[in-house]
Amino acid sequence: MRNSSSRQNGAAVQDAVAAIAHDVGVLLDRDLSAPQPTGACSDRQTLGRLWDLVTAEMLRAIGDRGSSSDVLTSLTEMLGRIREAEAAVARWGPTDPAEVLARVQSALARVGDAQTVDALLARAPEAVCSLGFDRALLSTVDGAWRLHSMHVVRDPRWAEEIVAVGRENPPVLDRTLVENDTVTGARATLVHEVQDNPRVNRPLAEITKSSSYGIAPLVVEGDVVGLVHGDCYHQQRNLTAVDQALLSTFAEGMSQNLSRVTVLEGLTAVRTQLDGLGRWNKATAPGVAKSVALGRDDDSVLTRREVQIVRLMADGDSNGRIARRLVISEGTVKTHITRILRKLGASNRAEAVSIWLRNADRTHTAPQG
Repeated sequence: MRNSSSRQNGAAVQDAVAAIAHDVGVLLDRDLSAPQPTGACSDRQTLGRLWDLVTAEMLRAIGDRGSSSDVLTSLTEMLGRIREAEAAVARWGPTDPAEVLARVQSALARVGDAQTVDALLARAPEAVCSLGFDRALLSTVDGAWRLHSMHVVRDPRWAEEIVAVGRENPPVLDRTLVENDTVTGARATLVHEVQDNPRVNRPLAEITKSSSYGIAPLVVEGDVVGLVHGDCYHQQRNLTAVDQALLSTFAEGMSQNLSRVTVLEGLTAVRTQLDGLGRWNKATAPGVAKSVALGRDDDSVLTRREVQIVRLMADGDSNGRIARRLVISEGTVKTHITRILRKLGASNRAEAVSIWLRNADRTHTAPQG
């Protein structure tokens, strides 16, 4: 019964979109082909195109002193109809798991060929918006919540302003922020009544003017390393369980992509460091330098335990696996890794491994006195 009702509502929304397209054509005196009823994605694209056409005409009319107030009123009313239709499309969007998955797979395909972490995070917000969100934000987590990139449908400048505000004073992720719940629980969260919520970052709440948004975690090797935010500001609606499922499923796929490009970047960094040594010629086995370094337990910078951990990092072990192999807690592993990064002046695990391999090789090959 519910599926029948959803289909009827969906058909009504498609009829409304077709009617708006017709009326926009009449209003602008343009021949606009009616949208084909192929689902929510097509309806959103059609409404977005109509919004751009009406907005452009409104800006032209405002600049034309000869335009009547009736024209501006008609254009304003049309924008209101488009916005209402967008909200209806979102409300009666996909509830079937197969359709949700298909939409997420299509969005992930937009970023699937990214070869670096930075490129992946930069392109992901627009992919999130292709799922029906009006705004999407990608950020990293390392004790602080650091905004990386954002996409706002129809307003790229606003996206830049929001990111600038977030970067000016990166919030500390503690219990006072609702984002901390997503990080500690590693699960998607919906946030409502944003402007009155005491656990929402106030500078971001003020500049975004959001009333409802969703958060999903990016997880690599069991650790939350980033967050995906999404909302439906232009549609003026609160997010639903369907939105939460879309955001969460997208974040899971993004996490896999993030793991892939992290490995690629790590391999590239190690390869660059090894190539720069200049000591190993083509006849030398490619794994010799690493084998020499990994066989040593003594080090002039790191403690014996830290050396053990960086060796396992070089083998590609996750924090959890390192903890199990050394019979220590995962928290202790994280503490050691933090110290390793600080001592070696590295910004991430891959860089720490490459620096240590280089230093270990230099120590091993130093001339004897």
